[in-house]
Amino acid sequence: MGIGSDPVITLIIGSLILIAAALVWDELGRYLAPVLKRYRARFIPGRVTWRTFLPLIVSLILAILMRTVLVSTYFIIAGILITAHFMRRTKEKQRLLSARRIFQLILAFRSTFQLQPSVFLTLDVVKEKVDEPLKSLVKVVVQTYYLTSSPERAFAELRARTDNVYLNQFAYILEMSETARADAVVKALDNLVDRLRTHDELRRQTESSMTAITAQTTFMQVIAILAVLTVAAVPTLRGPYVSIGGQIFLIAIFTIILAASYYIDRVISEVVERIS
Repeated sequence: MGIGSDPVITLIIGSLILIAAALVWDELGRYLAPVLKRYRARFIPGRVTWRTFLPLIVSLILAILMRTVLVSTYFIIAGILITAHFMRRTKEKQRLLSARRIFQLILAFRSTFQLQPSVFLTLDVVKEKVDEPLKSLVKVVVQTYYLTSSPERAFAELRARTDNVYLNQFAYILEMSETARADAVVKALDNLVDRLRTHDELRRQTESSMTAITAQTTFMQVIAILAVLTVAAVPTLRGPYVSIGGQIFLIAIFTIILAASYYIDRVISEVVERIS
C-alpha cells in the first residue's frame, strides 16, 4: 500500500505542508497585510518562528514513522497541545508588566520631563517609546486627563486597570508633582529607578539559578525524543510497540515524561513571574 493511499499519512503530510507555509507566513503575508495583521495579532502572539512549531513538527515526524493508530494519534494531539501551550505562554509574557518594562518607561519619562516639566505632555510623548501593554495604559491615562481635566481621575483609571506595585508608585509620584518642585519629582523617580534596578538584578539571579534545572529538563526531553525516533526508524525495534499493549506502554512512558516536564516548567515560570 502506497503512502498516498493511507488517509492518516496523507493528513499528516498535509499538516507538515501547512506548517512549512506558516513558517514563511511573514513573507507571504505582505500581500494580504491588512486582513492578516488583524487576525494574526488576535490569535498568534509575537512572530511565528520555527521554535514555536518545533514540538508539532517533531510529533508529526514521530507519528509518520510509527504508523500505529494509537501512538500516532497520541503524538499528533500532544504536539498540538504543546504548541498551543507555548503560544499561550508567549502571549502571557507579552501582557506581563515586568519591572524591566516599567524601568524603561520611567527612564523615558524622566529624561523628557526634565526638558518639559509637564506630566501629561510628557506622558503623551513617552507612550510612543514603550511597548504593549504599557503603551495602552499610558494612553488611557492621557486620554482620561484630556477628557476630564482631572489628574485624580486619570490616575484612578490607571489603578483600576493594574495592581502593579511599581506602576502605582510611579503614578503616586506623578500625582504629587502637582504640588512638588520638578527637581523633587526627578529625585523621587531616581529612587524608584534604583528599586527597580535591584528588583531586576534579583530576577536575573533567579533566572540564572534556574538555568541548571531547565537544562536538565531539556536534556531529558531530547533523550526521550531521540530514543523514540530510533525505535520508530528501525523496524526491528518498532516491532514490540506495534501491538496494542506496546502502544499503551509507549504512551504511558511519554505521558509521564510530558507531565514531569510540564510540572517543572510551570514551577519555574511561577517563580520567575513572581519577581518579574
